[in-house]
Amino acid sequence: MAEGWRRDFNFVWAGETASLVGTQVYQLAMPLTAVLTLDATPAQLGLLGALTFAPYVVLGLPVGVLVDRRQRRGVLILSSLGQALAIGAIPLLAALDLLTFNRLMTLACLAGTARVFFTIAYRSYLPAIVPPERLTGANSRLTASESVAEIGGPGLGGALVQLVGAPFALLVDAVSYLASALGFSAVRKREKAVRADPAPLRSQVAQGFRFTFSNGYLRATLGEAASYNLCWQIVLTILTLFAVKELDMSPGTLGLVLSVGAVGALLGAAFTDRLAHRVGLGRTLVIAAVIGDLAPLLLPAAHRGTWAAPLLAVAFFVQGFGITACNVHTMTIRQTVTPERLLGRTNAAYLFVALGMKPVGSLLGGWLGTHLGLRGALVVGTVGLLSTSLFLILSPLRTVRTLNSLRPEPPEEARAATPTSTP
Repeated sequence: MAEGWRRDFNFVWAGETASLVGTQVYQLAMPLTAVLTLDATPAQLGLLGALTFAPYVVLGLPVGVLVDRRQRRGVLILSSLGQALAIGAIPLLAALDLLTFNRLMTLACLAGTARVFFTIAYRSYLPAIVPPERLTGANSRLTASESVAEIGGPGLGGALVQLVGAPFALLVDAVSYLASALGFSAVRKREKAVRADPAPLRSQVAQGFRFTFSNGYLRATLGEAASYNLCWQIVLTILTLFAVKELDMSPGTLGLVLSVGAVGALLGAAFTDRLAHRVGLGRTLVIAAVIGDLAPLLLPAAHRGTWAAPLLAVAFFVQGFGITACNVHTMTIRQTVTPERLLGRTNAAYLFVALGMKPVGSLLGGWLGTHLGLRGALVVGTVGLLSTSLFLILSPLRTVRTLNSLRPEPPEEARAATPTSTP
């Protein structure tokens, strides 16, 4: 592939980095809008989180097939604009004194619907503009951008919430999606012509599930991701309420805590490739996952006082390092072992299961926060995280040294002639 890929990737990278900063502002400002502006309860926060991620469960599978039938660049541009409109409506309603919790949930669900299209198309788009041998580096840069956004975004969000109010801080996220749309619009390279698949929708959806669950590498990363999302979403659902009500943190302090903790994620993205070259890909995945699972145990130990903010910052720092180091490689593994023609529907099947756990975790977090208290819900969520790395420890990924040692997918003709076996 010509060196022109760098220009296209840099535009995508710049637009996505802006969007990631906006997303971090959203993740802090959205629950604070519910808590501080609309006085939401734990149960309402659980419902808000569930509706945000419910579109992945309802629409994820057909969207995966649709993405495989369309030029993904166009889907990415339209879905970015859709998110900008949905999120931008929240500060507008607040300015008109028309914002209610029901309207907040509706707009969160609409933004989540556009995000389904974006997420599935985006994860399938990168291999179309980046050479295979450059994918790990590209994913590392994007993950590093996520970490930089996690460092600056929450601090920016917290400051904006204190200066202009939580609903109006969301304007940053709306504008960031416009930058994302511009980045994709600037890409010159066009994808290969999409070959229509005459198979029925149900058959194509099933194909994505079959490939995902027949591949031992994908089964392991999916099991880890799904269980982690379930438990971590329990924590995230009540974390803002816990910090504001139990620890008496201001929005600015909470934003700074999350920003300091995200430095660990940046280091995880920066050093995970070197670590994999030294100790092997499989060992890196396991070590990183275990580190990321242990650190959140510090969260329910925090109490109101001087040490609350530093304790939370340490927990997020270590957790960010571990999970980010793990995520860089799991993304590359999926892109490496999945044939390009199946990327959309395979990503849809993967996200249906992995992100489908988030609405469950949100509802469970709201229920646990109501019945066990905020600290009790944190204990359940953080203890549950300890089990998630077992999916990697007990999988064939544990012994993988490099990406080149992953078993490649045989040609379609060979699969038709030879019975498949699980790696």
